Amino acid sequence: MLEENKWTFRRADKQFSLEKWQKTIDLMTELFSAPAGFIVHKTDDVYRIIVSSEQQENPYDAGAELSADDNIFCKKVLRDMAPLYVDHASQDSQWDDSPLVKDGFESYLGVPISWPSGEPFGTFCVMDFKQTHYQQSFLELIEQLRDMVEDDLALLDNFTQMREIAMLDSLTNIYNRRAIDLLCQHKLNISKRLGFDISCLFIDINSFKPLNDTYGHEVGDLALICLADTMKECLRETDIIGRLGGDEFIALLQVQPGDCIDSITDKLNTTYQSNLEKRGIPVTSLSIGTGVIAQPKENFAELLKRADEDMYEKKQASKAAR
Repeated sequence: MLEENKWTFRRADKQFSLEKWQKTIDLMTELFSAPAGFIVHKTDDVYRIIVSSEQQENPYDAGAELSADDNIFCKKVLRDMAPLYVDHASQDSQWDDSPLVKDGFESYLGVPISWPSGEPFGTFCVMDFKQTHYQQSFLELIEQLRDMVEDDLALLDNFTQMREIAMLDSLTNIYNRRAIDLLCQHKLNISKRLGFDISCLFIDINSFKPLNDTYGHEVGDLALICLADTMKECLRETDIIGRLGGDEFIALLQVQPGDCIDSITDKLNTTYQSNLEKRGIPVTSLSIGTGVIAQPKENFAELLKRADEDMYEKKQASKAAR
């Protein structure tokens, strides 16, 4: 799901094009004979114009921001979640301190835009430097145009959910093998350009088959979920974590100078065992193999293979020591 109160559009974002919305805003301002029209997105702190009509007299470009503390028309629209028509703002004392009125705007007609969940997204509005006398049909028109924007948001939300489902492991809710291959190779490519180090962890749950056979697959699934949660707890947001399949997991770490991989693997092991105990799951340990980039042109498959081999050696050494 998109983070509704934080998500913003960028023209360079390939997952969504603002061209259709731009044409809609330009058409609206032409029909209203108005100098400015906007689609505004409300985030936690600001009202950001994400689409602005392209007339020369429009003083606000796309990307312009107004503080959530300012007395602006869009703020009232979203507070009331209702249309707002102000035909002569300078004659209404409630707008005396509005920065928009100080910039010369006299008329505002706007309607709220909602996410598919019903939460407020922003506003769809048209503004004029002179007093206006819009008929009811103008309000109906702007609501119809707003509905087109909400239809696009619903499609975008559905696409985002489907993409997340396609890239996440259904049991543990971390990346699946398909996503791991794509994201980790991308991370390696970035590391080559920016010059930071990468380490790969190949993680396997010891005695997982006996755990499944003795206590059942439900307990085995809980052990897998616990490991995914432990990885989220112990590793950083910049690290890529995922499940390769079965009880095999992967973590690709962006390594900083002074980082000790052994201390990271020790923390994973001890935290995992502690979390198993807290959840009433039979306690077992992890075998964790490591791999670091050996040469600049090495790809992710080669790095993963080396980490896998290191994990296997450690697992065999652990068995021999029992």
